[in-house]
Amino acid sequence: MKYLRALAALLLLPLILTLQLGSALLRLHVSRAKLARAAGDRGALSIEMALIVVVVVAIAGAVVTVVMKLGQTAKSDMPTTLPTVTIT
Repeated sequence: MKYLRALAALLLLPLILTLQLGSALLRLHVSRAKLARAAGDRGALSIEMALIVVVVVAIAGAVVTVVMKLGQTAKSDMPTTLPTVTIT
């Protein structure tokens, strides 16, 4: 159990760090958007939102591509013939 926890910690650490960095960047962009809205600058908000949408769509496309590749790999690894059982 101790080794399993250590292995899980090693595998989840990059994911946790990525999520923490992403949440910090999101908080930064939200605060900048609030400041821009308070100052009356609406153009910068639209450009930032467009860039955020482009990045999110690119990430989603990469995830879909990886899942499709994993599915194709799993499909090719599956046997095509079923074993037959004979009762004697």
